[in-house]
Amino acid sequence: MLHKAVLLLSVYIDIAQGITSADIIASHNYPVEIHTIVTRDGYILTAFRIPSSVFCRQSEPKPVVLFQHGMTASSDVFLVNGPRDALPFMLADACYDVWLSNSRGTHYSRRHIFLSPSKKAFWRFSWHEIGKEDVAAMIDYILAATNQKALHYVGHSQGCTTLVVLLSTRPQYNKLVKTAILMAPAVFMRHTSTLAQTVLRKYIMKTRDHEFMFHNRVLSDILRVKCGLPAANVLCSAFFLMSNGRVSPHFNRSTIPLIAATLPAGISSRQPKHFIQLTDSGKFRMFDFGITKNLLTYRTVAPPDYQLKNVRPLTPVHIFYSDDDFSTTKQDVEHFASRLQEAVLHRISKSSWHHVDFVHAMTVAEVINKPIIQIFKRFEQL
Repeated sequence: MLHKAVLLLSVYIDIAQGITSADIIASHNYPVEIHTIVTRDGYILTAFRIPSSVFCRQSEPKPVVLFQHGMTASSDVFLVNGPRDALPFMLADACYDVWLSNSRGTHYSRRHIFLSPSKKAFWRFSWHEIGKEDVAAMIDYILAATNQKALHYVGHSQGCTTLVVLLSTRPQYNKLVKTAILMAPAVFMRHTSTLAQTVLRKYIMKTRDHEFMFHNRVLSDILRVKCGLPAANVLCSAFFLMSNGRVSPHFNRSTIPLIAATLPAGISSRQPKHFIQLTDSGKFRMFDFGITKNLLTYRTVAPPDYQLKNVRPLTPVHIFYSDDDFSTTKQDVEHFASRLQEAVLHRISKSSWHHVDFVHAMTVAEVINKPIIQIFKRFEQL
C-alpha cells in the first residue's frame, strides 16, 4: 500500500513556516491529525482531520464528512470563519468525524513519488484528475482509516465538479457517498462571468501546463499583516471579492487577514483552461486537447461528455445555489440539476449572495451550515 503516515499533532502558529489548517484548528482548541494519502498516479496529498470536540460526548464511531475545496483554495478556506461559523467546527461539535482534503498542486499537496513540481509533467492535470484520482484516493483512505462503509461529502465550486467527475467516471463510488452537498457547483458554465473568464481568458488559453496562482508564504504573511490594518482591510476585501465575482454585502470581512495568509493555494493552469472550455462549449465534458490529441486520447474528434446519469449517491444530490452568483449562475446550476437522476435544490433567496458567501458570509451558519447538518442528521436517523 502506498498510503499511510498519520501524525497526531499539537501545533502552534509559526509565521516562518506559514499558517496551516492544523494551526487554525489547534488555535481553537480542537484536536487535529495530519494524514498523507498517495493516489494511483503517484501524487502525495495531505488531509487534515478533526476527530472530536469537547462538545461531543459520543463514544461510538462518528459519521464521517469529507470537505473538498474549490479552485485556488485549500482546506483552509473552510476554517477561517472560526468555530462559531465554520461548518467543519460545527460538525465536530455535532459529533461528526471531519476530514478536509487538499488537491494536487496546492501547497499542501506538492509532492509526487517520482515527479518534482519543478517539472512540467507534474502540472499536467485538470480537475478531471483531481476528481477521478484525488477524491477517490481520499474516500478510500478515509473509509479504511475509520472502518466506515460510506461518508458525507461537502464541496464548494470546483470541489463539486470533482465529485461529479468521480461519480460519473467511476460509478462504483456512488455507494460510498451517503449525501452529496454541492455548494455553488461549477459544472455547466455557459453563463459564467469572472475575472479569469474575461480579463485573463486570452492569457490562460495560450499558456502551457504549469504552476499557476502559486502560494508564496512570505508574501501571504505580509498581506495577512497589512490586510489586518483598518485602512488596508477595505482594499483587501474589495480586491478579493472582485476577483471572485462581485462585491458582496454578506461577506465576513474580519476573515480577510487569514484569507490573505492562505490564498491562493496553487493550481495547474489547465484547471481554469478546462473551465473556460466549458463556458465556450456549453457542455460538461472532458478536457479538449485539440483534434489530433483528442483522437489519440478519446478516439473522438471532440472530448466526450461526462455521463451525469451515473451520478447517483445513496441519497438525492443536494445543491445550494443563489440568484446572484456570477461564477456558477442560477441558469447553469438549474440546468445541471435537471440532468441528474435525483436532485434537491436549495435556493438562497438573499439578494447579492455571491460565490464566496457559501463559506465566508456573516450569516453562513444559519443560511448554509445548519441546513446541511440537518440533512446529515436525517440520513443518520434512517
